[in-house]
Amino acid sequence: MSNLFSHPARVGWLLLVCCSASAQAAGLTLEQSLSAAERYSAELSANRHQVSALRNMADSALQLPDPKLKLGIENIPVQGGNGHRLTRDGMTMGRIGIMQDYVSGNKRQRKADTLRAEAEKTSANSAAIRARLQQQTAQAWLELALSQQTLRDARALVAESERQISAQRAGVASGSSSASEVVDARLTLLAMQDQISTAERDVTVAQARLTQLTGQQIEQVVGKLPRFERLPADGEVLRQAIRQHPDVVQAGREADVAKARSAQSAIAAIPDVGVEVYYARRADGYEDMAGVMLSVDLPLFKAQRQDKNYAADVSRTLEANDQLTLLIRDHRAQLDTLLAQYQAAQAQWQRQRQQAIPLQQQRLDLLLAQYRSGSSNLSAVLAARRALLDARLNAGQAARQLAQLWAAIRYLIPQEIL
Repeated sequence: MSNLFSHPARVGWLLLVCCSASAQAAGLTLEQSLSAAERYSAELSANRHQVSALRNMADSALQLPDPKLKLGIENIPVQGGNGHRLTRDGMTMGRIGIMQDYVSGNKRQRKADTLRAEAEKTSANSAAIRARLQQQTAQAWLELALSQQTLRDARALVAESERQISAQRAGVASGSSSASEVVDARLTLLAMQDQISTAERDVTVAQARLTQLTGQQIEQVVGKLPRFERLPADGEVLRQAIRQHPDVVQAGREADVAKARSAQSAIAAIPDVGVEVYYARRADGYEDMAGVMLSVDLPLFKAQRQDKNYAADVSRTLEANDQLTLLIRDHRAQLDTLLAQYQAAQAQWQRQRQQAIPLQQQRLDLLLAQYRSGSSNLSAVLAARRALLDARLNAGQAARQLAQLWAAIRYLIPQEIL
């Protein structure tokens, strides 16, 4: 044991592990869950690597192609007395040279611009990934928080019912209560316990989903619930922010990529030039040779090749602009649908919370008073308590549905996490 704690680094590592385990046991706030999900996301990491690759490719595209080393033997005789001899004929020569292709600076620049536009499009996709990740994490966090709250309420009601059934059994033994009442009470209790099992399942599913997103074993959540009972912003403000939606921004970047590609193909007919400088050694007794070779592309059929490619890229640019317009319209329709669903869920939740639960509670209180005075039986009390449990479970379900819609609206655009 002394060896284990003798090194300061080992002590620090153990403290880090203990603190991490304590934090996981204590649970995470919503903001902590969102941060953990972003750190854990392999999709975000892959997106960053893709952006880095495209930017490096853009820098490389500005450079000229690598020079080429050319080696060879020319004018080898194949007939006569010097046939297949490399050193007798005066025209045979070993040749070595360097060749460099020169690509227009404008062509290189526009290729780099296209790659940078693709990098910006890919970078815009990271915002879409973050928005989706924040939505899913917030929904899982809210689902766990509200499910645990519902489970606590359900267990409290069932525990009270179990205590009353125990008292009823004692009454059967003394003759003050009938056995049929106890059987009816136990059947009602079994139905309530089934509802608890359903609530426990909801909690377990939410825990698994949150663990999948954050990579941490989260048993519970801490911190205040967000104000999901009201919209995160006015509906008109949300509609005006549609153009900032990551999907819309990415579609705009796609249009920029198409525009950059059309600008690149517009000058594709500029010919590339290749220059070769060589030295040639001939047989003994003959002079060595040197030379310069020039190669130039000949775009003789520009109308059938380069112009066609340019026209195709222009058409893709127009297509990308139309797709952007369609996407904006689709997102407006989706937002209106979300707002309508949210308002309906909000009204349902408010009715459950403000009317159904108080009425069921009043009914239960009335039956409990009658039961204590002897004018009612335990079965009626348990039935009322089961109705109250149903009302609370329905309110919990409505709250979870409302919270899911709130998170979907709140994180349409990714939020900066403090």
